[in-house]
Amino acid sequence: MATRVQPQKAAQSIALPARPAVGSGRLSELGAITGARMAELALLTISAVLLLFSLLFPYWQITLHAPQYPKGLLVQAYAYKLAGDVSEVDGLNHYIGMMKLDDAATIERQIALVAIPIIALLAIASFALRGRWRMLARLPIIIFPVVFVLDLYAWLYYAGHALDPHAALSSSIKPFTPHILGVGRIGQFSTEALFERGFYLAVIAALVVLGLSIWQRGEGEGDVAR
Repeated sequence: MATRVQPQKAAQSIALPARPAVGSGRLSELGAITGARMAELALLTISAVLLLFSLLFPYWQITLHAPQYPKGLLVQAYAYKLAGDVSEVDGLNHYIGMMKLDDAATIERQIALVAIPIIALLAIASFALRGRWRMLARLPIIIFPVVFVLDLYAWLYYAGHALDPHAALSSSIKPFTPHILGVGRIGQFSTEALFERGFYLAVIAALVVLGLSIWQRGEGEGDVAR
């Protein structure tokens, strides 16, 4: 006699579709957020280290060339000090009534060893901030290279225009602004100015933080203060 399959057993033999793991999508989303946050912290830390590392190198230098100085006279400007042939250049500048190099940007150089680490720490601290506070904490490291260039140019302009009229050779030279970049001339000297490694490290740090901030704003993160 033929065996009849009971309806209840036939239903049990049908394979049921696998049920998705509860919360798997949420876990993936949290993993992506955590990865993005870790990348943000890493970029901010790298930028801060680059800015601190820039203190070890000159930001700008100028070389004066003349027949009596075949090797040239070199002056290097670090963020916090001047180096090179400073005393020799001061001796020459004295004759045209130009200020001593060490008298320029004294406040800037005095505070640099404190201000730059604070700027680096603010960049890292922005990781824990949101909205406008995050951008305010990052703003100093972003604009620092621009501020350095503007301040340098202002002092070069002042030094070349605040000449002592009673100096021995004051009548032989007109007010001038030494070139901040490239080749120029001061009296009988040709000059060659360029930015150095310290400045470029600060620029890289600024660009990394700026790029990160722009990307986060494009992703809709942090543009609303909370």
